[in-house]
Amino acid sequence: TKERGIPSELMRSPWPMAIVWREMPSSVSSLCKEASMAEHSEYYTYYRERLLGLCPTLSEGLIEELSLGGQVVHFATREHLIMAGERQVRAFFVVQGLVKAYYPDVERDVTVNFIKEGEFATHYTSLESEMFSAYSFQALEPVVAIATSYDHLRELCRCRDDAEGFLRRLIEVEYARAFAHLQTLLTHSSEARYRLFIREFGSVLSRISVTDLSSYLGISRQSLTMIRKRLLAE
Repeated sequence: TKERGIPSELMRSPWPMAIVWREMPSSVSSLCKEASMAEHSEYYTYYRERLLGLCPTLSEGLIEELSLGGQVVHFATREHLIMAGERQVRAFFVVQGLVKAYYPDVERDVTVNFIKEGEFATHYTSLESEMFSAYSFQALEPVVAIATSYDHLRELCRCRDDAEGFLRRLIEVEYARAFAHLQTLLTHSSEARYRLFIREFGSVLSRISVTDLSSYLGISRQSLTMIRKRLLAE
């Protein structure tokens, strides 16, 4: 039978996707994985619930295989999950904390996404071919994540149609998010961008610095401060 893989046309996005994964040593046995899952049962319970929420048609079998392929990892504030220019081999599901994805520029970094609890983060082109990530992913606060290796994901896609469908669903959601953000930058005023951000991401607003938020909205710190003061006075 023909081997199945992750659709190549879906892996060419220049955007850093809301997904990130870490490779586990092949020598780790299923028994050790199950012991780790028992130790962090609340994390894996949340992981399974979110997987089902993202794709309600997921089978129990695939959810279990995704869980068994994961490993709980921790990152301190300002620590990088991955640096731009490095080959990315693992993806991270954020259980606790907040992560920003940014493009490192000579003059200033450009923030392109915020990844909160219940979301993934990864550079998908690295998943299909061993390319270097164009983006950096940095913890804005202490982060707990469930990491899964790209090799594990590739193997699941070769063996299971529903695994390929699940990744396709994640990519479609991220494409829609990235396009909506780009459209906002091109067609909305600075104040309109900020109002839209509050409406859609108000729950994490207090956890984001003025510098990171102004970079994401494509406006200066001074302009953002003035907009916030004006809205508070309304």
